[in-house]
Amino acid sequence: MFDTHTHLAHRAFRKDREQAFERALEAGVNMMLEISWDLRSAENALRFAETHEGVWAAVGIHPHDSRNTPKNYLQQIEYLSKHEKIKAVGEIGLDFYRDLSPRSVQRRIFAEQIELADELKLPIVIHCRDAMEELLPLVEERGYFWGVFHSVSADSNQAERIAELGFYLGINGTLTYNGKGTKGWLPKVPAERLLIETDCPYLAPEPHRRQRNEPAYVRYVCEALADVLETSSGDVEAMTEANGRKLFCV
Repeated sequence: MFDTHTHLAHRAFRKDREQAFERALEAGVNMMLEISWDLRSAENALRFAETHEGVWAAVGIHPHDSRNTPKNYLQQIEYLSKHEKIKAVGEIGLDFYRDLSPRSVQRRIFAEQIELADELKLPIVIHCRDAMEELLPLVEERGYFWGVFHSVSADSNQAERIAELGFYLGINGTLTYNGKGTKGWLPKVPAERLLIETDCPYLAPEPHRRQRNEPAYVRYVCEALADVLETSSGDVEAMTEANGRKLFCV
């Protein structure tokens, strides 16, 4: 399985990072994309990817952290992206739920990173919370449609539009306990546009809800997605791994 959104370099795994990685391998997770949220986490993600087979990394500024971005952040992202283990720019986007950075700053940093990803020819990993009505038009204006809407939260029309533009849709543990809306549109989007992810240490699926999430638990997402699509978990494993490999060129 390919967990396309992990944060194993997060401090939540400080005491048992290697054990969590081993548990993932034992659960059949042979590929991971380690996602950063600022420049420091990008360096940590890259170090983790460098020392673990089957792990790659993404570098970017999360909307929460956009207010603290140094003036030369684009140059730093570009420098890091030259490493062979960097496969995406992310996670980037808008978050109007917590509003930890001014919205005007979120919009600017997001737009600048899309433009940089276009220049670098790397896919983008998009974070969007309570901002889809503004984010989608912004993305459409930029005209760069290579990437994934991570932990996608959308209505049926939005989900179908995301897929029509050419983006992938990241499905995570929320499908196991609060996926009523998602279950409605999942069969309507092309299966070749679906990815599975954990977003660990966040959003643990049932039966581990409200606990720390980890990559091994992506199998629960896989099983839940298989139930919705009325197919086998083995088919979902193969399909989503192939999708992830294609998007991130690994």
